[in-house]
Amino acid sequence: MELKGTTGDAPSLLAAVSRRPALSFGFQNLLADIAWLDAVQVSGNLRMKRDDFDRLSDLLSTMIRFDPRFKVPYLLGGIQLGDSPVHSGAALDLLARGERQFPEEWLFPFYTGYIRYFSLGNPEEGGMALLRAASIPGSPEYLPMLASRMLSEGHRPATALVFLRKMSERETDPRRKASLQERIRQVEVERDLQILEEAIGEYTARMGTPPRRLADLAGAGVVARIPEEPYGGKYLLMPDGHVRSDRAPEERFKVLRKR
Repeated sequence: MELKGTTGDAPSLLAAVSRRPALSFGFQNLLADIAWLDAVQVSGNLRMKRDDFDRLSDLLSTMIRFDPRFKVPYLLGGIQLGDSPVHSGAALDLLARGERQFPEEWLFPFYTGYIRYFSLGNPEEGGMALLRAASIPGSPEYLPMLASRMLSEGHRPATALVFLRKMSERETDPRRKASLQERIRQVEVERDLQILEEAIGEYTARMGTPPRRLADLAGAGVVARIPEEPYGGKYLLMPDGHVRSDRAPEERFKVLRKR
């Protein structure tokens, strides 16, 4: 009987056996290893599609049912499934289960805060998760500050950048680190756009007319200088008074926009 998750209906077969431990006939550790190795293979895809996220979620849940005291699958699920907005609920479920199994591990509420902030756009719940992480002995000293800032300034890019840079500093997986650095650039763009758009409003109120170009903001002393665009491009003043980057993704972070 083929049990490897790479063929046929094996994932559903493994899942069925994991729900009825007696059917494993004492081979729970072996079956857990099979599910885990398949999950690692799926998670290594550089460009995961929805089916890949679905498969990863099923495999990790199966593996955890076989071996609930293996910490890494909970974290892998929280980190990688959290990158897919459709699977953020599954990511949070795995993190919550991990937090119950390992209440001494601050990483579980930490990544919960990340998903609630960036994927679900809820800075309040994100901040509360970070407060839980901060209460665990051995957690980083910066967490209480970050939690309080997220709770009080949740929609400000500066808070997001502190969070992302701290995550990037401790990340060792190259693919995950590259993803975090890309998100940092996107948030830096949002920060700069907000600064420039506020400056345009101040310039217009002071001069009685909107600026014709962004350089006018620096010329009038409204800003010290025009920020450097993180992607190596430049910021453009549009006819409607908004600012955009000529290289960054056009979609802006809704969670960071002011209400």
